[in-house]
Amino acid sequence: MELFNDENRISSILKNIEMQSVCSIDKIAGKLNVSAKTIRNDIKELNYLLGGYALISMNKGECKLIVFDQRGFMEIRNKIFQQKDFFNSPQTRMAYLFWQLMNAKEPYLTDDLSEEMKVGRTTAISDLNKLRKIIDKYQLKIKGKANTGLKLIGDELHIRLFILENIYEQLYLNFPLGSEVREKLTGFQERFSLDALGFGFFYRFFVVMIQRIESGHVIKHLEEKYMDLYQSQAYGIVDEFLNEIEEVKGYKIPKEERIFLCIPVAGMRTPANTREIEQKISVSEDVADMIIEMLDRIHSELNVTVIANELFDDFVYHIFFMINRLKYGLHIHNPMIDDFKNQYSVAYKMAEIGKEVIEKREGITITEDEMAFLAAYFGVFLIEQEPEEKRCRIAIVCGSGKIIGRLIENQLKKIFDVEPEFEFFYNGNFAEHKKDTFDYIVTTTELDLDTKTPVIFMDEVFDREYIQKKFENIKYLSDAGRNIRRGIDSLFMNLLDEKRFFLLDPEHTYDENVRLMAETLTKQGELDEGFADRVEKREQYSTMILNQHIAFPHTKNLLSKLTLALGVYPSPSHEEGCENVELVILLGIPETMEDDTVLVRLYDEILTIGKDVGVIDKIRSMKSYKELLLYITEENNIFR
Repeated sequence: MELFNDENRISSILKNIEMQSVCSIDKIAGKLNVSAKTIRNDIKELNYLLGGYALISMNKGECKLIVFDQRGFMEIRNKIFQQKDFFNSPQTRMAYLFWQLMNAKEPYLTDDLSEEMKVGRTTAISDLNKLRKIIDKYQLKIKGKANTGLKLIGDELHIRLFILENIYEQLYLNFPLGSEVREKLTGFQERFSLDALGFGFFYRFFVVMIQRIESGHVIKHLEEKYMDLYQSQAYGIVDEFLNEIEEVKGYKIPKEERIFLCIPVAGMRTPANTREIEQKISVSEDVADMIIEMLDRIHSELNVTVIANELFDDFVYHIFFMINRLKYGLHIHNPMIDDFKNQYSVAYKMAEIGKEVIEKREGITITEDEMAFLAAYFGVFLIEQEPEEKRCRIAIVCGSGKIIGRLIENQLKKIFDVEPEFEFFYNGNFAEHKKDTFDYIVTTTELDLDTKTPVIFMDEVFDREYIQKKFENIKYLSDAGRNIRRGIDSLFMNLLDEKRFFLLDPEHTYDENVRLMAETLTKQGELDEGFADRVEKREQYSTMILNQHIAFPHTKNLLSKLTLALGVYPSPSHEEGCENVELVILLGIPETMEDDTVLVRLYDEILTIGKDVGVIDKIRSMKSYKELLLYITEENNIFR
């Protein structure tokens, strides 16, 4: 059986283009002993294959590689380069095995498969076992015995979905469509305003559909959920396109196949131009209602308001297409899952809340890949709703000469969007009468000042990230009505002190421990009289568990103070449902707090604690606030 990718000219072209910033098409043609027209056609094919992650531009006989997404490009690139020796890797051998089994008219002997691949029988059986595990997720089975013959069992739709998500590059790299079909595809892309990623998605579905139809494998039956697409706007779009394809191909394409090609349209990656797509596909009111519920839940649980910006329409369509992808079994890969979890903790928490809403309403399961895309949107919303930075006045006080003052000035200029106005004081001679005229006082020496102006002791002049974080925390603490303490750079740690550190009694219930914390803080004048009752009532309908180790009871504080307390369980709780809770972080949020970025920053630090079980265990062993402070500031500054 001929495989479509047994000629590896595509790989050679890509390698030649990668080696130079600009590459001559004629020179590549000469090297590979083909015409320039062939190279141009191959580059067009290569651009389809690159799936929008990269593009090879052609202009005046020269070509240039432009990479839009480095990770996505590298994945595709590596798959292309692996084709040089088709049977050199388990992945490509499994692709071959699947190809043979899905096209076989009678059971296939294992010995025949191993002989065709020129590998030992043991290797072939090992590859078959690996393949069995993967295809099981697609409701596909390989049945039979090695010595009597193997057969692939499963419906046509699931065969195609497996191909598309796992072995497309190995099997369909150079599939011949013909110039007329390609013209129709280009016309479809232009009419529908599909970007490179969206079109690459659709193109793959189309190629697999055509090849399977022409090899006699037609979809005859579809589950009811897929038949819903027959009534969708996507069907009208696909139907018109396939009528044109029928004229070129000379055969009829059945309704079930048309519905199959609706899947990449209904579940596409969100296009760059949603205004264009609005004219062809409209979002249902159910999706809009669901997003409102999602944002309400985020506000209720985190007290953070997500403000719509110009990306909000894209977000609505993203949710719409995502639901369709998951409903119709379409999976997309997001290589940045870990990055979002680690760097955008709060955005990822928002995505988790959104996930719960969507899953409950739609009866689907959201994958981690899709979760990361949701988090990306929330991350952008959070960043863009931060208040605009205003020009501020900074006093720089140095204990010695001008050089250190200038170094500090240069570092500070880099961390402010709007360059501050600076005033310098040398040899520790600060004009005390000016103490309340600055937004910040930065000093390398001890100052005994009674002022509301934040005083920042600078002990790490050249660490820009350190300086930036220190300034951000000071701003947040100022907004929260708290003062920063020297040597403590964490917002979380600055909100804590000896009086707000609690050792919890594991013999008491979770509610009893939370009430004890709240009532103690009320007596200290940190929380209002009704806080304990409100937080208890809130916990009755929505227990805030950030993760399995951290409980996070919180509500409004009518005293206009941002108040935080930490309770630790020195030993496991005996209460059912709370056995894994090790830390309780109680938060009172002032009603007057307008800037949500303070809370976002605080949540980020709390979630940072929750990421490391070892850190949680260490904090749990602390017997006092001083122990905790020493651990955080000297031994393990997890907030840096």
